[in-house]
Amino acid sequence: MRKIYFLLFLGFILNSYSQATYDIVIAYERQPTDDKNEAFRNYYPSTSQEQLMFGLMGFDLTGSQGLVKLKSSDNNNDSHIDNSRGYYLKNTFGPKLTFINYKNVPAYKYFVDFSVDVAISNYAPGIEILHVDQSDNNIEFDDMINPGEGQLLLETYMGNFYIQSFKPNVSIGFPANRNPATGTKTICANEQFGVFAYPEEFPVEIYNWQYSLDNKTTWRDVPEEFHKANPNFTMFDLLGNNHLNYIGKTIYFRMGYDNTVFAGGIEFPLYYSSCAPLVYNVEYLPPLCHGDNVRDVTVTFDRDLYPDEELHDFQLKAVNINTNLPDSTPPIVYPLFIEGDPKNGLVTKLDEKSPGVFSYSMSNFSGLNPNATYQIRYQAFENNKNKGLAISDEELNIKYTEPEPVIFEIVKADNPKCPDDLVEVAIAVSGGTGDYKFYVDGIEKINPKPVKEVDEYYHIRGLVPTDINSIKVVDENNCIEKTL
Repeated sequence: MRKIYFLLFLGFILNSYSQATYDIVIAYERQPTDDKNEAFRNYYPSTSQEQLMFGLMGFDLTGSQGLVKLKSSDNNNDSHIDNSRGYYLKNTFGPKLTFINYKNVPAYKYFVDFSVDVAISNYAPGIEILHVDQSDNNIEFDDMINPGEGQLLLETYMGNFYIQSFKPNVSIGFPANRNPATGTKTICANEQFGVFAYPEEFPVEIYNWQYSLDNKTTWRDVPEEFHKANPNFTMFDLLGNNHLNYIGKTIYFRMGYDNTVFAGGIEFPLYYSSCAPLVYNVEYLPPLCHGDNVRDVTVTFDRDLYPDEELHDFQLKAVNINTNLPDSTPPIVYPLFIEGDPKNGLVTKLDEKSPGVFSYSMSNFSGLNPNATYQIRYQAFENNKNKGLAISDEELNIKYTEPEPVIFEIVKADNPKCPDDLVEVAIAVSGGTGDYKFYVDGIEKINPKPVKEVDEYYHIRGLVPTDINSIKVVDENNCIEKTL
């Protein structure tokens, strides 16, 4: 417990490193807890508790402290404020809240905390002042800037103290193409987002930028490295690989905390775009037979390329079907390079059926995993500058399915009992696509055509044993597994 004289504080004025200032409203409730009241009576049995002497102290990292001087002019000319001393002095009765306003409080650049100086005084010259706040009554800066609704900060002998409001006098400045006053702005994938707050001399905790991915229902803090007056970050810096999920969506930004919003509560929306020609249609031709290459993936874009715009590094990337996020499977990279004509912005291969759009095909390739789902990705460049990664919409994803191999087995072959007898064979067949075709010595058996019978086998009858050289089975795509 500290016991010092009021006169020691007369010369203290809070040092300021800049013009950065705060407005703070502290609520005081004269309603000490029973244990605090009893402790007070034990320590100060002959001192009246009804005279509140209240002051706000500030501390920096060096240990320097100073009294934040209170002004009656900031409190409707409240007569209980001693302007020369900067303290609030009042006989208090009952639990009613008293609001004490501090305006334009100079900010410490290297901040530690505040403390409330609660004292008892008869307010007479030369009378000893009993400072009854304890060393553990310091208010951490985080508690000041983000106190939460109705958060009790201090319990003292004189009652309870709350932070009613805390406002740094900070403003946000926008580049011309980012000013939300002129509507939602677009930010491209891989583009750095820049904004600035001023003045720049606040502690870093003030520059707490937040963003919302769900139309301002919840807010998230940007990573700590961007807690500064002039941050520059990309959406990847905030979201990692998840940033791909938010292309085509609006993301909101602001400065502040969940319970306390700074800079007048300004919220600025940014529309997140790939800023590249987007895939609006995909035609996929899977392999016809097991083990074959993918025949073709034709990608049609929603617009032509601009002059000096290029598309590079086309990929088919496997994604999780539940989240549409990339999995660990290495992508299939197609060495496709598309560039716009510098003269007119058109590409060399236009889709004649749909003027104004163009298509490109990736053909005859392998390496996809059966039953995996793939999205199309590509890099967009303009004037040799990476504009970011573009991806196809989820509804255009490709599910790679490979036909089952055609497998057949002769399970029964009659032996002739007499010379010139005709015989039959029974064949088990699985896999492939559609109806099967059967060949005997290279000639398709069509009259009659073998069909699956009640024993689940295909039967070929009327075969001359001495003429049988080979039997072949294929599916409707002429896929074959083996020849006997």
